[in-house]
Amino acid sequence: MRRRGLGIAALVAATGLLLGGCAPVADDSESARQAEAFPGAYAQTLDWGACGEEFGLGAEFSEHLAEAGADVAAYECAMVEAPLDWNDPGNHATIELAAVHIPSTGAEPIGTLLSNPGGPGESGLDLAFGLPTMPSFDAVLERYDLLGFDPRGIGRSTPVDCAEVSDLMEINLANCAEEHPIARSMGTSQVARDMELLRTLMGDDALHYLGYSYGTMLGASYASIFPERVGRLLLDSASAADWASPIGSFEQSAAIAHELDAMLAECATSYAAEHCPLDGEAALAAEIARLAEEPLRASDGTEVDGSTVSGYLTTALYQSPAGRGMVLDVVGGALMGEQDRIDLIAEEMQGGGAAVTLDGTVVRCHSFPDDPDLVALVEHVEETGMPELLGGPEISDETLQPFVDLSCEGMPGSGDDITDAFSGSEDAPILVVGITGDHATPYAGAEELVRELGNARLLTLEGSGHGASFTGRSSCIDAYSIDYLLSGELPPNGTVCTDD
Repeated sequence: MRRRGLGIAALVAATGLLLGGCAPVADDSESARQAEAFPGAYAQTLDWGACGEEFGLGAEFSEHLAEAGADVAAYECAMVEAPLDWNDPGNHATIELAAVHIPSTGAEPIGTLLSNPGGPGESGLDLAFGLPTMPSFDAVLERYDLLGFDPRGIGRSTPVDCAEVSDLMEINLANCAEEHPIARSMGTSQVARDMELLRTLMGDDALHYLGYSYGTMLGASYASIFPERVGRLLLDSASAADWASPIGSFEQSAAIAHELDAMLAECATSYAAEHCPLDGEAALAAEIARLAEEPLRASDGTEVDGSTVSGYLTTALYQSPAGRGMVLDVVGGALMGEQDRIDLIAEEMQGGGAAVTLDGTVVRCHSFPDDPDLVALVEHVEETGMPELLGGPEISDETLQPFVDLSCEGMPGSGDDITDAFSGSEDAPILVVGITGDHATPYAGAEELVRELGNARLLTLEGSGHGASFTGRSSCIDAYSIDYLLSGELPPNGTVCTDD
């Protein structure tokens, strides 16, 4: 590990004491308080070694990455010890975080760039493994070491490993928190504190960070808790602090409905699908209702009902135009009775598709507000309207029920994250990227996050989908992202990019 700048800092501090003859001023920052409260965690030395199957980098995956241009031999992995609960210094229980370090390809790196893909529940190791295969990321890797990690409770870090014991989510969450103490400390603020530990162990004076989707909530939480340590934070496909609230859930569902409608309408044109399944939101709603009564059946007997088909179509919203066309073709063929297409949908949806898993729900519940403000939810729905795909335009108990979800109340510790508004650093501007047709993190959330952070700039991608930078879709977004990460230069106010 490199301890960047420690020698110079020590020399300056000593010189100040000799010249001024004054006692040093105590560091009362949150980063200093955390280090003082958990000296054991900060005293560890990371034992970097080869990344293997235990870190998710098996032979087949390694070969795939190497063929895509990654120098897999340079990857090194380690397990990092962290407190079970950063809010309780008296609790000496610990967990482990699985981390990967990928050295810079240049001679003089700026520092370490932490990264997270979102979810909640996605693997940060997998994102870091793959980023060096993106040509647009070459300029960043030349100037930064890259660090990825699986958040606490997720992937190869100490897992939460909760089973669903009931059809009631309240019971599942309560049981999870009872049997697995880590569930009580899997919130976004706890992971942000893990990031602060990683920053220190890597020897960086400030945190530099690339976060996507839910990963933007990690970056915004870090900026709110440790403003004195904010470096260059790039928050791509962002949401605001109310992301886990009933209004936030409704906004996401409404955005998904809108984008599904737009995708179906452009099936034969933008996506050149051979078999266009449906012509819009109303037709999809009718097909979902029909399949609820008469589901399709896979060869192994698995039922493919309306929610399964709708969920499979939703996975297409995360894909490239070519990927969207393939999904539309599969659904079109399935609805025409083609057995191989029905079987493919059943197989692809075995893991739940794009739905958040139970461990991701545990994370979300920590950001569920103590006051869900259901009156505000109803007023918001009345103002914006209920999409047809969600049972609208009528607003009724039935159509509101999915968003009047208080199941997080069943989990102790829910609502202990930042749920009202994030804040930023007066000294270090943050770059926020929003996509106008983002179904997963609606564009209004990125606009609101910029207002909450204060010292932040919004970079807009005019288009659909989720994830803009270093994804091979917009050289304009990549260029501004690289400028910001390498030099801190922000795009001009109001900058709008398009897909290539």
